[in-house]
Amino acid sequence: QQRKLQQRKLQQRKLQQKKILKKRKISNPELIPVGKFGKTHGLFGELKFISFCNPIDNILLYKNFYLEPGKKINIQIKSLGSSLIVKIDQIEKVNDAKSFINKEIFITEEELKAIDKDSIYWKDLIGSEVINQSNESLGEVIKIENHGASDLLFVKGVTEQVVPVTDEFFKSFDLQNKIIIVEWEEI
Repeated sequence: QQRKLQQRKLQQRKLQQKKILKKRKISNPELIPVGKFGKTHGLFGELKFISFCNPIDNILLYKNFYLEPGKKINIQIKSLGSSLIVKIDQIEKVNDAKSFINKEIFITEEELKAIDKDSIYWKDLIGSEVINQSNESLGEVIKIENHGASDLLFVKGVTEQVVPVTDEFFKSFDLQNKIIIVEWEEI
């Protein structure tokens, strides 16, 4: 009986959270992923956090996080050695936190640009045309991944190529015209 009462209270709390979150709307629905929740940490609803920022501590610069457009989430992030730990408001138990494992969190484009106006972001590179220094088009960036040593541009043209984003190969980026110049020969 006590278990049923606890489940009912949990369901009521979740409904209250949904009502609160539904009231909030983002004026600009374009969201940028900045990290994702990892495994649970401890017994009080904390989670490990995987930051997509470089360096990883840059995640601490942001204030407003979203699970999806219109669904704001209040979190506190703390550094614990080389790891980040996150506490989600109103999540007090490990079982409640489990539903967030592997979910990405986002910030708005406005908040990103307010912090750093001169950086190049993955979202800006996706869809850009890649041209080598011989003025040959290699194709369009279809995705970007990080495999440790550097970010990698996946370029789809006649063939699909992978170009490392390092000073050696990545020469310039024209955001206005969405053109990337690389020192790379077509394979």
